Amino acid sequence: MASQTSFGACRARLALDIKIASCSRRRYSSNSTIVNIPRADVYRFGAATQRSTPVFRDLEWTIKANESWAVVGTGSGEKSTVFDMLMGHLRIHPAPPPPGGLYPFLSTPGTDPQKSVSIVSFAHTRAVGGAFYDYTARYGAVREEDRITLRESMFPEMVQDLKSQTRVKIEEEREVDYKLFEYLVDKMGLAHLLDLPRIALSNGQTRRARILKALLAKPRLLLLDEPLTGLDVQNRATALDVLHELHSANDPHIILGLRMHDPVPQWITHLVIVNEGIVKTGPKDSLREYQARINEQAKAARDEQLVLREQGKPLVELKNVSVTYGPRKVLKNITWTIAQGGRYHLQGSNGSGKTTLLSLLTGDHPQSYTQLGPERHLLLFGSPRSKIATPTLHQKIGVVTPELFDAFPRRAPGMTVWEVVGTGWEGGFVSKGLHGLGADTEMSGDEEVKRRAARVREVITALGPTAWDSDALVSPPASPASSPAAYPAPLDSLSASFAQQRFRDLPVGAQRMVLLMRALIAHPPVVLLDEVWSGMDGRMVRAARRYLRNGGGVKAGQAVVVITHLEDEVPWGEADGVERVRLDDGVLRSVV
Repeated sequence: MASQTSFGACRARLALDIKIASCSRRRYSSNSTIVNIPRADVYRFGAATQRSTPVFRDLEWTIKANESWAVVGTGSGEKSTVFDMLMGHLRIHPAPPPPGGLYPFLSTPGTDPQKSVSIVSFAHTRAVGGAFYDYTARYGAVREEDRITLRESMFPEMVQDLKSQTRVKIEEEREVDYKLFEYLVDKMGLAHLLDLPRIALSNGQTRRARILKALLAKPRLLLLDEPLTGLDVQNRATALDVLHELHSANDPHIILGLRMHDPVPQWITHLVIVNEGIVKTGPKDSLREYQARINEQAKAARDEQLVLREQGKPLVELKNVSVTYGPRKVLKNITWTIAQGGRYHLQGSNGSGKTTLLSLLTGDHPQSYTQLGPERHLLLFGSPRSKIATPTLHQKIGVVTPELFDAFPRRAPGMTVWEVVGTGWEGGFVSKGLHGLGADTEMSGDEEVKRRAARVREVITALGPTAWDSDALVSPPASPASSPAAYPAPLDSLSASFAQQRFRDLPVGAQRMVLLMRALIAHPPVVLLDEVWSGMDGRMVRAARRYLRNGGGVKAGQAVVVITHLEDEVPWGEADGVERVRLDDGVLRSVV
């Protein structure tokens, strides 16, 4: 008991030390102005003020230090544009007046606003070179001593032993705040993950680590775009508590970016709501009715539920399947059947094993080959993994995951939207064949080429900017990547322009939508959708839900597994016969 009391006292003292240090660093009062935009139009750089359409018109926005703000957007592009403006990537006209300018609280002599304002966006994070990287390598992390740990990769300045320091590079010398690091690691539940291979951690776990890394840099203003997406309920609450505590001390001042349907944290006092180019700012209570009206309109736009046909034969069968890394068990005796026509909602906390389970379903995990025997097996389309070729699996399974999004090649100049969607016929990452419709079209004749081209046109029309009812996110390319005549048949003008866009140049939400098109294009027997809505705006989500439900996106005989923490993000409901399963600590159970 004495040791527990001592530990608790130490933690309390550590928290007090950090709060005292925070107060000492704060150089402004609770009434100080953080952001000041009296009244202005916002333009992209290079746009002529008198002739160009502003991104935002008549924007008026002031943030005080004692206020807590969130930017809420129906469009990921619009919400992210607000953060681009705050980061200086857009032109504000007229410019905020001196002496404080845009950030009056940073007007102290010697303060560098560029180093004082930071943003953490959970969009595309693997931009190095734009080349494809093998995201399946994470599943082979058997020998942990041979893998770079989370501590070494993200917090190298916290590596203290000389042997480990030889494996990592500390890019810049800066003051190391060990107390703050230990405090935040404990508060955010990352202590037990620091010395595990980073490559083996879940998407939600690395999100928390990225927030921690941003806080260690001690910015004065921190912009967090969709920090809660992908976090389970428990870790979402934990992260919000930490952010609220630091924000209350103005160390740093924090502005959150949320999707329109995300719950707004209780401690948020003010909102910026961006809806189809219209910006409203003010106290949360005064905008609550406006936000509710937007959400009700979105809900009313959903199609009536479509009752599915009875499920057919098994497509994927798991019986007593386990995955272990030495003594550590990640999956424990999983028994699950995915059948034709089935609709499944897979739930589970961060680190529960969902990504590992998906890697078995796609045949990417090395241990998918070892699940053999009378009492234990993994069957993919009726065959053991060793009996089914990887290219065949790629054709039979349509996948959208955070790992795939990060890995998909974006090397300049890169593929067009048409070509990226066309890779879905074979499930690869290189455009092949006649008109980018697959290598096997070279010998299949004109009829197959026409059929595939018609299907690509259908998907681009159903999920492209025509369906979003806005061309705000996509503009025609200055020089077309390829001629419309190269396509076997024409699209409408907006869809044709979109088809010619370079994938790498699209906004994040549009890129995610294109990868959804790629997953659906060939009507594969199994579709796996992991955090598929992340980064998409409300119009995109509505278009995708409509197409998935009864617009031809998936057929009655296809099986679809949706991985999300929120039930209302699943396109199908109870009336559709959705089977809900939950993975906790490697054990799969049905949810009644």
